[in-house]
Amino acid sequence: MPRSDFWSGLAVAAFGLLALFWMIPNYAGSNPFAQMPPGLVPSIGAWAMVICGVIIAAKGLIQMLREGAMPLSADLHWDAVGWAAWPFAYVAVAIWFMSFIKLTWFGAFLIGGMLFLLGERRWWMILGCSVVPVVLLYILSVYLMRVGVV
Repeated sequence: MPRSDFWSGLAVAAFGLLALFWMIPNYAGSNPFAQMPPGLVPSIGAWAMVICGVIIAAKGLIQMLREGAMPLSADLHWDAVGWAAWPFAYVAVAIWFMSFIKLTWFGAFLIGGMLFLLGERRWWMILGCSVVPVVLLYILSVYLMRVGVV
């Protein structure tokens, strides 16, 4: 699948560049008394994304050139596009909905619903994968950090 490798590599590299040149400088903050600057670890991760994305995109481009394939295709399968886009729509609606209620309690339903829609039918997996992260977030935010966000 060289075409998908090419485009996904470009997308990962573009997101890494966006992080390097906009997100990290504007939102990482600064702390002159810190031993390690707040933007160091995100910058390392962003550079790793750029390098890996370029490698994957180059590999896909080389394979497309060998096969004589074009980077763009005229026959677009709309059912595949819809199937790939629904998780993004699900999360976007969930984020909008979470702006009205508490994040911690809604997280279990969000994760469980996504697992169910993706085809998971084992109740212990849905329960474990949806409730455990929410409980751990609750313990971290309320008891360990004493923030009281929940």
